[in-house]
Amino acid sequence: MIGMHFTSPKPNDPVGDVTHVRLWDCGVTWKDIHTAPGSFNWARMDSLMDQYKGKHITYVIAATPQWAAKDPNAPHAAPWLGAGSNSLPGDLDASWKPFVANLSQRYKGRINAYSVWNEPALADFMYPYDDKNRNLLAQMTKDAVRIIKGNDPKALVGSASVLPRDSSGGMKRSGKYLAALKKKDKKNWCGIDFVDCHIYPEPGKGAKRFKALLQEVKDTMKEMDCPTQKIWITELSYGLLGDPISSPEKQAQLVTDTYKYAGGKFLFWYAFARPDLNAGFVIDHNTAAWESIKRNGK
Repeated sequence: MIGMHFTSPKPNDPVGDVTHVRLWDCGVTWKDIHTAPGSFNWARMDSLMDQYKGKHITYVIAATPQWAAKDPNAPHAAPWLGAGSNSLPGDLDASWKPFVANLSQRYKGRINAYSVWNEPALADFMYPYDDKNRNLLAQMTKDAVRIIKGNDPKALVGSASVLPRDSSGGMKRSGKYLAALKKKDKKNWCGIDFVDCHIYPEPGKGAKRFKALLQEVKDTMKEMDCPTQKIWITELSYGLLGDPISSPEKQAQLVTDTYKYAGGKFLFWYAFARPDLNAGFVIDHNTAAWESIKRNGK
């Protein structure tokens, strides 16, 4: 598979070369669509779904509209998402459930998989990360599975994305959300089909560090008796906010080794044409990293 994020979609994006697309920070978050109670703006989502027609689509249900937020002015919200986006909703019946229902009805058979929330262990996306909010997110996960499967039985639903990297608290921190899923539903973990994770080896670290971080996720799932062993790596890159990896040969080898260590697991690279983020490992037209992704992802 060749999984990719197109965070700033352009007409010349190499959509024909990818098999899987993850929709998250490209103007189609929950807050972008659900503009008011009972009001939805599907225009951009419809446009992207047409652009990616025929691709396996994974959609992230996250970023609370300010009108639905339990704390509309929660601190630490990601600036590009805005106030209230990192607060969980105050009334699931009035906001979360209607959005999930409308989304999964509208795109039945077109969205192939859903992830419930993005990186809750980071204050940018969920604040506070405490027992109360983790338990609420587990309930939201359970509700999403029930609603989505009811509308589209073939769709897959995954957990919120966990973060094994030490600077994000590692699996000791992210594992607390998984524990909340288990507490809510010991047997089925709220019905998730896969555990979603994001892996960004520290600047200067290579594919062996990727392998070690992936193993930490596997070990946590095993220790907690997770009912599924499926792991989707829905964000991945090297040198995030670090120094450039100048050697094309090294970039190509990193990709080759990553696919080898991933062992066939789903990989979504983050992101196409984003040198502002991936200064160390640019994925763009004609770069060594992109050419290697195309070769190894086939």
